[in-house]
This record gives sequence, C-alpha cells and structure tokens, in this order.
Amino acid sequence: MLNRPRPDEIAPAINYRVDRFRYFVRASVVLILGTLLGVLIGWLVFSVSTLRGKALFLAEGALIGLIISAIAVAYNRGSGFLTLSEITLNIPEVAEMKFAINLEYRRVAWKLFVETLTRTATQPLGMEDGSLREALTSLYNLFSATRELLKNMPPSKPTSKATVEMLAVKMLNEEIRPFLSKWHVRLKKFETTRPASDESEWAENQDCRKELEDVRNRLISYTKAFGQLAGVTNLAEFFDAQRMMTNK
Repeated sequence: MLNRPRPDEIAPAINYRVDRFRYFVRASVVLILGTLLGVLIGWLVFSVSTLRGKALFLAEGALIGLIISAIAVAYNRGSGFLTLSEITLNIPEVAEMKFAINLEYRRVAWKLFVETLTRTATQPLGMEDGSLREALTSLYNLFSATRELLKNMPPSKPTSKATVEMLAVKMLNEEIRPFLSKWHVRLKKFETTRPASDESEWAENQDCRKELEDVRNRLISYTKAFGQLAGVTNLAEFFDAQRMMTNK
C-alpha cells in the first residue's frame, strides 16, 4: 500500500515550488529589463556620439543633470530607510519608552497595527456573549501572524532606543503567550471531556473571560502604540469606527 504524504509534508513542497517559480519570474524580468536598458544606453551613446557643437554640450549637460537628480532621489529614498529618528510613547501598563523609527519600521508598525486592530481577540467579549474558543483562536492567530511578520523583517539597526519589533516581542511573550499557555489547555480539556456541552457550562468560564478582558485592554494599548509608531494621524477615528461597528 502506498504511503500518502501528510498535509504538513505537502505544504513545504508546494511552497518550495512556488518560491522557485517566483524566483524564475523575477530573474526573467531582470534579464529582460537589463537587455532593454542596454539597448537604450547603446542607442543614447550612439546618438550623442553623432552630435557636434552646441547640441553635444546640451546633451552632455542633460545627462549630467539626470545623473545628479537620480543620485539625489536615491539618497532621499535611502535616507528614509536608514536614518533613525526618535519618538517617545507613553504606553499604559507598560512604560514610557523612547523608540527608534524610520520609514521601514513605520511600515512594519502599520502591519502590526492592522493585525492587532482587526482581530476578534481585541474586540469586547461580554461575560455572557461571544465564544471563548473563537477568542482564543484569534489570539493564537495573532501570535502566529506577528511572529511571521517579525521573521520576515530585517534585523533592526544598532540603537540604544526601543524598536517596533521589541514592542511586538514584548506583546507576544508577556501578554499573549502566558494567557494561551494557561487557558488554552484548560479549555481544551473541558472540550475533550465534555464534547456535547456548551462552554457556558465550563466552571472556569467567567474567570477566563475576566482575564481575557484584561489582556484585551492591554492589547489595545499595544495597538495604539503601533499606530503611533506607524504615523497614523487619525488614530482615534479607527477606534471610534471599531466601537460603532461593535455596537451595531
């Protein structure tokens, strides 16, 4: 009898093939663009070589101006990624922290802001409403998505200040991980031993919800901090819209 590969074995193989295809496409695009750029440069060199007098000086001046402009654009773009500025945030229940930030880290902070703001785990869950299992699953997914984002971002540049990924790691290790380590196991045990029962019959239901609400409030503080690091100017409007949708 043939042994069928497990799903966890199929996924890496598929991802590997997808990555190889993407690499091939990118390499092909680079080769084509490089060829076209070479043709363009050759044509320009030939055209300039045939010029004489005033036309030659004008063409050379235009080329020098183009090169200077390209260098200036590249420098301004690069400086946004490389230059670290400082921003001080007062994060409730955490501390006042000074962060090093640049354009690249603002983009990471924006992704973290969206991830935390849109998760079920950061929405209010009444003592008798909603699903604990859904909330815990949302927390787990937030943990996984944040960790994946941090894995894919480049290491932070040397600085004495805090960075956006330090705040994200703090959120994972000090807020989400301890809560899940405690309550996921307990809820799972109840679901396994009493599969036909509603979670409202769980003896620790209320205690879990109380701790979940505490975690949720702290996660909101992290969410706001990510928004500030991302440079979101209308930060309060995001939370006002979120409350309006929740109350509908």
